[in-house]
Amino acid sequence: MNRPRGVRRLLVAPLVLAGCGYIGPPQAPSLAIPQRIVDLTVAERGDQILAQFTIPSMSTQGLPLDSIRSVDLRAGVTPNPWNQAVWEASASRIEIPASAPGALSKAIPLNKDWIGKEVTIGVRATGPKGKTSDWSNLRQLTIAPPLAAPADFKAENTPRGVELSWRSSAPHYHIFRATGDAAPELLADSDQTSWLDSAIEYGASYRYYVQGFSGELQQSPVAGPQTITPEDVFAPAIPSGLAAEQGTNAIELSWERNTEPRFQGYNVYRSVDGGPFVKIASRITAPTYSDHDISSGKKYRYQVSAVATNGKESDRSQPVEITAQ
Repeated sequence: MNRPRGVRRLLVAPLVLAGCGYIGPPQAPSLAIPQRIVDLTVAERGDQILAQFTIPSMSTQGLPLDSIRSVDLRAGVTPNPWNQAVWEASASRIEIPASAPGALSKAIPLNKDWIGKEVTIGVRATGPKGKTSDWSNLRQLTIAPPLAAPADFKAENTPRGVELSWRSSAPHYHIFRATGDAAPELLADSDQTSWLDSAIEYGASYRYYVQGFSGELQQSPVAGPQTITPEDVFAPAIPSGLAAEQGTNAIELSWERNTEPRFQGYNVYRSVDGGPFVKIASRITAPTYSDHDISSGKKYRYQVSAVATNGKESDRSQPVEITAQ
């Protein structure tokens, strides 16, 4: 069957249009170049440089980046005058196995030739198609003689709390504590080689760590953990300042008040004319006592002890002596 030529063209055109899924200019292929790392941080830790950074999850074209081929971390003495090409060629190269974007950290062994010099550290990532990002923000670090980890680190259960002690020549210290299975958190900073943690709960499990530092960019390795479960096994302090005075038909006793949070009360003991001491009052809370059971001319001696909430009794105070009038 013969059709006019114009009609044949109209029948073909819809078929051509139906086979095309996109109308518009062609899109450039994805190069999968990782975006530049911008959060590099470094610090000297013992005989290493600790580098931390995050590989972005987007490419330079703004497309998701699902994988990484490699990470190039470099550290070397800063050229003077600065020349990035010279630094790049002379710096030590530390390969980091990585397969996906995200946060990474790497310990760089400290070259002894770097001590006393400024070192520049930089990092870049290579994407799945072999394309490499620009260098990250570059960090400079003047290398000091390494700080050793604190030694002989101890945690001891004491009446005042958990007492920490260690040996170190660092000028300052970070002290970390973890409760139970939780992650350690900074507890305090100290310039001394000891620390008292009075904010504890008896029966709770604690892990302690200590780290020396000299400025935030030079740190020692972390010592610890020291694990301890403090228990209330201690008697309170012995009462002091016991005094006796003659009162109206009574002997009046007084002593210094116990301010320990674990304090429960006082026991009062008496001896008459050289006889044995006998308890005459139990767990009174005031630091005073009036003894009305007296006879004129008799000699009385008194002692006082303190009792804690755990039932432990202290040793008795030094005795005082008085003759009743």
